[in-house]
Amino acid sequence: MHAVSKQGGLAGTNAWPLTVALGLTLALAGCGSGKEPQSAAPAAALTGKELIDKHCTRCHLAPEPGDLSKEYWSFALHYMGNYVGMKGDEFPDMRTEEFPPELEPVKDYTKRYFLYDSHGYFRDLYPFRLFIPPQPEMTPEEFRRMREYVVAGARTWRELEQQYPKAPVTKTFRAQFPKLDLEPDALILSTQVDPKRRRLYVGRTVIDDWVGGGGRREGFDKWDEVLAFDIRSGQRIGSTRVGSDPIDMALTEHGLRLVTHGRFPLTEVGIANIADWEIEGKQVRTRMLVNGKQRLVQHHNVDMNGDGLVDIVANAFGDGVAQDAQSFLGIYYRTPDFERLWREAPAEIPPGVLPGALRENLLAVDSGTIGNAIADFNGDGRPDIAVVVAQGHQLLLVYTNNGDETFTRHLIDQHTPSWGGNSLRAADFDGDGDMDLVVLNGDNVAGNHVGKVVPAPRPQHGIRVYRNDGDLKFTEAFYHRMHGAIRSVVEDFDGDGDADIAAIALFPQWSYEEPETFVYLENQGGLKFEAQSVSREFFGVWCSIEAADVNGDGRTDLVLGLGNFPELVPPDWITAHPAMKDRGGKAGSILFLLNQT
Repeated sequence: MHAVSKQGGLAGTNAWPLTVALGLTLALAGCGSGKEPQSAAPAAALTGKELIDKHCTRCHLAPEPGDLSKEYWSFALHYMGNYVGMKGDEFPDMRTEEFPPELEPVKDYTKRYFLYDSHGYFRDLYPFRLFIPPQPEMTPEEFRRMREYVVAGARTWRELEQQYPKAPVTKTFRAQFPKLDLEPDALILSTQVDPKRRRLYVGRTVIDDWVGGGGRREGFDKWDEVLAFDIRSGQRIGSTRVGSDPIDMALTEHGLRLVTHGRFPLTEVGIANIADWEIEGKQVRTRMLVNGKQRLVQHHNVDMNGDGLVDIVANAFGDGVAQDAQSFLGIYYRTPDFERLWREAPAEIPPGVLPGALRENLLAVDSGTIGNAIADFNGDGRPDIAVVVAQGHQLLLVYTNNGDETFTRHLIDQHTPSWGGNSLRAADFDGDGDMDLVVLNGDNVAGNHVGKVVPAPRPQHGIRVYRNDGDLKFTEAFYHRMHGAIRSVVEDFDGDGDADIAAIALFPQWSYEEPETFVYLENQGGLKFEAQSVSREFFGVWCSIEAADVNGDGRTDLVLGLGNFPELVPPDWITAHPAMKDRGGKAGSILFLLNQT
């Protein structure tokens, strides 16, 4: 048994061989099936807490009242009521409305509706049809009893949304909006600095999610493209359209390896892919390696089996709550014929991998696999994989490399759904030779003062460092509260020999004069970190972050990409939010933080 401890608390974990089922199917076997766990007490006699323990634990850990605000709990419970057959009219003070046809022209695998409360708040909800039972599995009175329990024990959103006072402005970095041939107010999902060619690649998009049937709205694909800039002059030297959101990039010997996200809701056949791009002016050469996936998120290029060939480790988030979600963690092993077949690879391949060049090995199909990091966590000299799984289950996992292309799964930590896992990185933060983890929790779509959407601050969100104590035991050793934290990078930015952290938030607390959307955590030793910020004139809401030497001076800088996400930010944040004063109604799409050490 392995465990993660937090101030004396324990969360039990297991090490499972991959031949054993990952557990999600069993956990969901009763979800919407009408088969309920046995209880010693009659259903009518169960308290709200007992009803939650009976029904909610079929899909995830039992939530606690303190997980969500008083105002948000009714919305969350109404959503979950779909999975026990509730009809939607059990709460007299709330009303539902169907989606308008222009937002749902084709019915898909979700049941979409708007929910309004008596205070004027609303939320759009999307339960999965597959798991909605035809008949109620509890009475309306029992359902209301559950609501009374969680609302009575919860705090208001005003109590939950407190953020730290603004940290001192960093002296390690000098902020500047670079002069690029790039429009302001963009949505930048990824960037990649090429120091050899002195280029900056930018993945720009307009999100076209939430269209019924997974289709596109007219004109919404015009910004799905990769742009190439000369860093010295800022001039645009090339661009290429891509089939969906360019979410992750890495440099290759010949140019750029690009991961596209696909569409959401899922299409009948996935369009997410991994491809190699060479961009020279208007000349673009594309070689597709993997195709047909659903919502790819991240990849790493690492030799995972020790044969001297660089493989691809990738994860897809999918959409759903079980194997139907098409989420996965996989390794694409490079074959000895890769180079020969790669040279003639086409720009598009059928769903699957480039024939003969790669071998696909899916390690897991956990729904909601959202992030991974590669490091040797057990000290045996082989690269292992740490994984964050979101959706209902909130899991922190490590897959240890057995050396024969098999892996053993270790559960490091787990939490209730409101934790909102987003990403992780690996580094030795305390200098003891063991690889530690920094995990970001912050998924909170439109939950922080975006119009009349019900405020939903999550007290669990932030940045956590897990110390590797050896033998795959991890201790939560540091926490920085950060609402809506989404991505981070880890480098020794100040050159003092230890790893520092820089992180961004996409879902900050918009009610603040200056929401915290960026933080630099300078490692002070002893797993203590000093929070630093940037001056208010460089405030922005960020979606991407990269550590790279931008100006060629040998020091690691930061590149931030704007997160102007339609419907997920206040519609007037650029022109009306106090932190954007004196910007002329424009938000810079790229921010450089130049290292001054």
